This record gives sequence, C-alpha cells and structure tokens, in this order.
Amino acid sequence: MSKRKCNPILEMFNKKQKKDQNDVNHHLASLSLVKSVKNQELQLEKYIIFEGKGDEEELKYQEVNSGEIMDLDEILSNFGLGSYQVTICALMGLVLMYSNVSPLSYAITASDLKYRCEVPQCDFENPIYDPVWLNRVVPFKEKNIQPYKCLKYHYRQTNESDVSANNTCNFEAFDVNSKEKCNKWVFGETERTIVNDFGIMCEENKWKLSMVGTVNSIGQFVGIPLAGFISDKYGRKFILIIGSVSSAILGTVRSFTTDYYSFLLFELLDSIASSGVYAATFVLGLELVSPESRATVSTLMGCFYPMGAVIMGFAAYMILDWRIMLRVLYLPGLLILGYAWYVPESMRWLQTQNRIEEMAKVLSKVAESNGKTLPPSVKEALIANTKANANPTNEADEHQLSCSRLMSKIFSSKEIFLRLINCSFCWTTITLVYYGLSLTSVEFSGNKYLNFMLVNIVEVPAFLTSWYFMEHFSRRNTQAFSFLFSGIGCIMVNLIPTDYLSVKLFLFLSSKYAITMAFNTMYVFTAEMFPTELRMSLFGIASMFGRMGSMFAPQMSLLGAYFGQYVPILLFGIISFVAGALAFLFPETKDQKLPDTVKQAEFVGEV
Repeated sequence: MSKRKCNPILEMFNKKQKKDQNDVNHHLASLSLVKSVKNQELQLEKYIIFEGKGDEEELKYQEVNSGEIMDLDEILSNFGLGSYQVTICALMGLVLMYSNVSPLSYAITASDLKYRCEVPQCDFENPIYDPVWLNRVVPFKEKNIQPYKCLKYHYRQTNESDVSANNTCNFEAFDVNSKEKCNKWVFGETERTIVNDFGIMCEENKWKLSMVGTVNSIGQFVGIPLAGFISDKYGRKFILIIGSVSSAILGTVRSFTTDYYSFLLFELLDSIASSGVYAATFVLGLELVSPESRATVSTLMGCFYPMGAVIMGFAAYMILDWRIMLRVLYLPGLLILGYAWYVPESMRWLQTQNRIEEMAKVLSKVAESNGKTLPPSVKEALIANTKANANPTNEADEHQLSCSRLMSKIFSSKEIFLRLINCSFCWTTITLVYYGLSLTSVEFSGNKYLNFMLVNIVEVPAFLTSWYFMEHFSRRNTQAFSFLFSGIGCIMVNLIPTDYLSVKLFLFLSSKYAITMAFNTMYVFTAEMFPTELRMSLFGIASMFGRMGSMFAPQMSLLGAYFGQYVPILLFGIISFVAGALAFLFPETKDQKLPDTVKQAEFVGEV
C-alpha cells in the first residue's frame, strides 16, 4: 500500500488522536500518571527553588537538560488550587452538564408511546387506553400481553343496533379471525413526542425513531474530528463557546420543526455542533490546575456530566411535551456566550500560539487568588520554554508515522495485533451497552422518566468507584469483572418475573453501574498497554471502533420491536460477558513502566 493512498486514513487517525489525546490525558491525570508519562517521554529533570524574601517570593529556575526549561505544570504546582481556579472549573462543570443534553435528548423526543387502535363502535366520549373489553375488539401480542398498536378486529355490519341503550358496543359483531389496520388511535399517555406530532405510528415506522439516535451518533462521528481541527486552530475556549451556543440555537430551532425530516436535519446539525464541547471543556479545566490537583478536579468535573441527563429526565417528566422541553433545556445554553468575558483561554494553547502576554495574565489571576504574586522572571521563562520546545515539536511532525510504517509495526507483532483486536471489540461492547442501556431505560417497565434519571445518576458513584478500584486493585481484574457484572445483570433482568419490578430495576441499574466502570477503566487501560510510538494511533483505531457501538445502540429498540423487548438486554448481557472473558487476556499494567517500544509492550505485565 503506497503512502499516497494511505493519506486519508492517516488524516482520519490524526484527527481522532487530537481528541483522544485529551481523553487519555484526563484519565491518566486521574491516576497521577501524567507526570510519569512526561518524565519517560520527554526525559525532563527540572527543579524550582523558592526563597522567601520578606513579603515577596522570588522564583528561580535552573535548566538541567539543555534546551529544557521549567514548564507550566511546575509553575502551577507552586501556586496550588485557589478560588479563581475552583470557580472556573465549576463553570466548566456546568458546561459539561449542559453538553449531555444533545447526545441523549433523542431518548425523550423520539421515545415510543403507548397507543392502540381507536374502535369507533366501542370508544365513545373520552376513551381510555385499556378498557376491560379491549381484548374482544383488538388483538393482543402473546409475548408481552400488550395490544397491537395498529391492528383491530374486523367489524361486521349487522341488522341490530351497533350501540345499546347504555352505550356498550356489540362485541359479537367483531370477527376475531380477521384483522385490519386502523388510522386513528387512543393514547395511554398525555405526553407529546415526535410519534404523535409527526404521525410516526405502527411497527413499520419504528425505524424512523431509532434512526434519530443513529443520525445523532453520525453527527458526533463527523463533529469530533472537525471540532479537534477548529480547537487546535482557534482555541479550546472558542470551540466551547461556539459549540455550546450553536447547539443551543439548533436545539431550539429543532423544537419548532413541523415534519420528521427537518427534525432529523437539525438533530444532525446539533450533534455536529456540540460533539466537541465535552473534550474542549474538560481540557480547559484541567490545564488550569496543577498535576497534583487534576485527580480531584477531573473527578468532580466528571460528576457534572451525568447530572445533565438527570435534569433532562426531570424536565421531561414535569413538562410532558418534547417541544417545550427542548426550549427549556437548550435556551440556557445561550448564557455560555458570557464565558467570553470571564473564562480564560487554555494556557497551553496560548503558549503554542506564542501569546505569552495573555498566558501571563491568566497566571497572574491564578497567583492572586492563591495569595501570591507572579514574579517577572516567570514570563521570561515561559518565552524561553516556548522557543526551546519549538524544534522538538517540528521534529515530531516530520517523523509522524506513515501509513505503511504504522501497519508494518502493527502486523509485525502478533501480541500487539491480537491486543488491538481484543481492545477494539471491548470498546465496541462498551459503547453499545452503555448507550443501549440508557436508551432502553425509557422502554423499561415502570415510570420511564424515573428510570432514565436513575440510569444516569448511577454513573456518579460508578465514576468514583472505578477510580478507587484502579488505585487499589489490578487494572485487568477491574476491567474484566466490570464487564462480567454488567453482563450478569443484563441476563438476570430477563430471568426475574415481571412481578418483581424493583428487583429487575435494581439489576438494570447495576448493569449500567458496571458498564460505566468498564468505560472509565478502558480509557486508562488502553493507553497503558500500547507502546509510546504507537499509543495514540492504536488508541484512535480502538476508539473509532467504539463509535460503531454508539451507532448501533439506537437500533436496539428496533430489534426489540420485532423479536421482543427482552432481546436487546439479553444481547447486551451476552456481549458484555464475552468481553469480560476476553479482558482476562489483557496484560496487567498497574504499576508498570509505560512501554516506549513494541518490544517493551510485548512484555508488559510479565515482569
């Protein structure tokens, strides 16, 4: 394969790497690994000496390796964590909370409803969904004892009056051996979704509802690399504000659409606009604090994200109208425009753009909020560091892996190749089950809004638990048992009788809890098992396969419509169980030196 022909593949990987690098850095920071990565890959040895002189502190630095001068992490480590940083990170948390509306809003707006055929001969004034005589005029499904949504028994005209004196219909006139479709319905809920607004009735139109979620995932697939390019060129703050405000406008416009295809178009545009907000927001917040504070800040910021879905579920429960719900949730996003005047740009991005004056102003605010001052020598050091790092950056670009070299290195090692296949399968499983359970919650027995809120709020303790287990137990066991417990929970949901609804709900939530742990663990595990020279390329390949899972997840409801509601959850359980078994084949990476070469990676976990 020629290098020229591989260029499109390389470009795709490189764009993914920009976003994936941010994600990896975030999760590695949570485990205090960022510093070790920097030490191993950059071979830096730097020291900062502070000498108290009255009320002033003088920052002195010395260069140990030629061309390497103290960096931003060392400066921030001296300042600590002050009120300015906490305030900015809290504002970032609010954006993260808002950014979870776009990826999951279709679970409410495109959710199916309970309805049945209207029977004019029996449904009089104010008809109800489930009258006692319903099974005599409408056929029922045998599997879940629910009426068919678009079928009714054929009514034969008789000489007798169709309606008796007490407004009861003539049941004998319905032929139970002959069915026919209807064009009017009686709904069991007062909620309005695109189902009753756009007339998306009956099983043959179910694909239109699942297609909304697939289009949303396609928008993310397109938007993430696009946002990475824009973020690198115009800054993290730019994509945070533009992405959020554009999403707010597009989401609001979507609430005014009058037909299914215009709704689908704005769903796609909203997904593209908002897809890069999460990564840009997280990176901007983490780059404002020292490495010692990143574990705490990243954990707390991460807890904001699922709360956005919880608030959305509560708003849907209170409003029961998808149009008003979207306006209530999206319009506050316009307030993020005000971040332009208070939230600083990423200091690391400013440094790469050689905008040291702006970077120094941000550092001054950080220092001031911590009761310190920024010595003039720091600005000079930052300028020197920018110049010193200019050449290594250019060299890295020049020596970027060609497509042929990348493929050669992957296929030259049987261990790395098999590990990549296994890792890609695990990523696909995670996204399929993670998003699939969130979407299935609205079709689960009981109050769908409560289920939706519970299945998202359970991510908060799951996020904290995964961090604890990775710190105190092996990576491999944490990954494998997270998969296994999620699989067991999904399978058990189908084995518990419907009378034990609380037990089924507990198992359902336990499955989401476990797969969330698997999701958080997989970020770190993937980064640790591959060599430095291929790490981001292989991470990009694995996570790209993961996007396939999020695309297929919305189609699981369509699978349930044709084969039974138990089928999607059973599939989630089986595939999670298989991934859990395969995870035991991964090498153990906890407390292991990050491999730099393919040969080192082959022996990870054996020492």
